[in-house]
Amino acid sequence: LKRMQLGYGQPFQDAPQSVDEVVHLVEACPGRVTLIFVDSSSGSDSSFESPRQQVCARLWTSSLRRTKETAAHIRHPAIQMAGGRVWEQMSHRIYRNLDEVYAGDFEGFTYEEIKKRAPEEASLRKIDKLGYRYPRGESYYDIIARLDLPIQQLETFHEPILIIGHQAVHRLVYAFLTGVDRTMSTEINIPLHTVIKLEYDGTGALQETRFFLGPVRLDEDDG
Repeated sequence: LKRMQLGYGQPFQDAPQSVDEVVHLVEACPGRVTLIFVDSSSGSDSSFESPRQQVCARLWTSSLRRTKETAAHIRHPAIQMAGGRVWEQMSHRIYRNLDEVYAGDFEGFTYEEIKKRAPEEASLRKIDKLGYRYPRGESYYDIIARLDLPIQQLETFHEPILIIGHQAVHRLVYAFLTGVDRTMSTEINIPLHTVIKLEYDGTGALQETRFFLGPVRLDEDDG
């Protein structure tokens, strides 16, 4: 046990060394407690990680600064493969195709600011979120078109892929992977600061797990 959060929205703190102290803090906390465990048995001083210790994985981000800054915290250890090959774990690949919907004349504005400055545009977007195109900007249909290439590539890979991106893009990728009709894709809940893990068991069955990263849960719609 390395870190713990005593109550929703509270900062994480280092966990005590003794079990009794942990139990005392948990029992005294009136809210939900989050515990973070780290498997120290897999640590290694070697510059290589064996395939048994790590699964080869890929990392994709958009070309926007905020996704690249998030990805900068991810390490890239080398994994020694069969035949002497070396895999760079989570090698960072940047896709402009994964960029957030371009809001044109309203780029840089929050949705609340758009509603105040141009209520007629906000109304049109509310009526048809899928087909609405920002003035001199994009619509969801435009995103669907530019996602065609990365989706084709995604289907050819066997390794897990971590995509750091944006709500509108994630809604469409999620809809594709889970079989949600695109007419319903704009209403998919994609909360901020959350990792959504999708796994298939080989029979077509889908298992979804969501990991909230904190520090404060945000459900704002930026796409």
